[in-house]
Amino acid sequence: MSDASERDQPSVLFARQPIFDASREIVAFELLFRPTDGGPMPSPFDGDRATSTVLLNAFAQGDLETVSHGKPLYVNFTADTLANDLPFDTSQLVVEILEDTPFNESIRQRLIALRRQGFTLALDDYAYDGTEHPFLPLVDIVKIEYPHYCGQDFANLVQQLRQRFPHLKLLAEKLESEQDLNCCQAAGCDLFQGYFLARPQIVHGKPVTTDRMAMLKLLATLNQPGVSVGEISAAIERDPALGMRLLRMVNIQYWRSTKITSLRQAVTLLGTQRIRSLTSLLALGEMEDKPDSLQQLALSRACLCRELASRDPVLAEKAFIVGLFSYLEAFFDQPLDVLIESLPLHSSINEALLTHKGPVGALLETAVRLENGEWNEIPWTRLQTLGIDALEVSAANQRAIREVGNLQTNGGL
Repeated sequence: MSDASERDQPSVLFARQPIFDASREIVAFELLFRPTDGGPMPSPFDGDRATSTVLLNAFAQGDLETVSHGKPLYVNFTADTLANDLPFDTSQLVVEILEDTPFNESIRQRLIALRRQGFTLALDDYAYDGTEHPFLPLVDIVKIEYPHYCGQDFANLVQQLRQRFPHLKLLAEKLESEQDLNCCQAAGCDLFQGYFLARPQIVHGKPVTTDRMAMLKLLATLNQPGVSVGEISAAIERDPALGMRLLRMVNIQYWRSTKITSLRQAVTLLGTQRIRSLTSLLALGEMEDKPDSLQQLALSRACLCRELASRDPVLAEKAFIVGLFSYLEAFFDQPLDVLIESLPLHSSINEALLTHKGPVGALLETAVRLENGEWNEIPWTRLQTLGIDALEVSAANQRAIREVGNLQTNGGL
């Protein structure tokens, strides 16, 4: 009984600690890595994986608005993760540079590039005497480790930073008492963070899992010279988890202003580089594989839906994504209506998935009936309006079987 209850408990996604201004209003949050099982920090600690896991769980997992409340999110970056392209909205992410990041020309150029892209940069755990740190001219925010300094030393440092780098916002961190806060306010700091104001709170959820082989095949595809949108779409089609990650990225980037009708459209909107960056993060993040048989079932249904609509290319693309995503509940162990709420899907696709309404819904229902051997329950009247008869259903089923077989033979599953 206890084992079952433990399995039902949601995993830890990350911890979230507020950042306040001088009026004690929350102006941002820092997201902190925590083990998914809620246990102690792993040893040795992998900073690259920690950063990737936090980014994926926050920006490609669920409802970002619930996490951020419309405020910027600070995330720690290692030297290696700084080097990766960041497929995120620059207004939502503050890149927090760890204090042990080595300074070299490569890092300097990378920070310059990130600022040009529009990212806000913060230097973490500043505990130095004076203002000679090489990162200071390159960042927008300095997080000063208040306990490191004694009284007037802290005030002197704040004054020196103000004089030499007037563009900087100064954030006093690790405040543990009202006295600490008063001292930092009197010194002239802009932002404040610490246990006295708010401790980190654990955010729970069900991390989206992605098939490692599908992800590796996508990485290989993305790195081919001259790769086309169609080739990328085909690689993503093999795994509903990858497709869901992609659509959530579209949702965050375009704020629900664009409704998706195909994976090809999502790939076009995001662009190859952004998808490559997301896939690289997946390569570092924690992943657990679902059974291969489940992926085969999802792909088989998607192929059948597409073949049923083969005479209408636009309808066929909608049909494929409906067939693929009709298995989301099985992949993510969450209700389908909850899952698709976080995706910028066209209303016709949502209705097809949830109620089997519309032309795409008729194709999905047909596929499900065929899988269950319910030939007489197929919605023949609805199919007739689409120009599909019994012979075409049988032919489409055979074409779909061959297509899935080809994918298996070529290593697609």
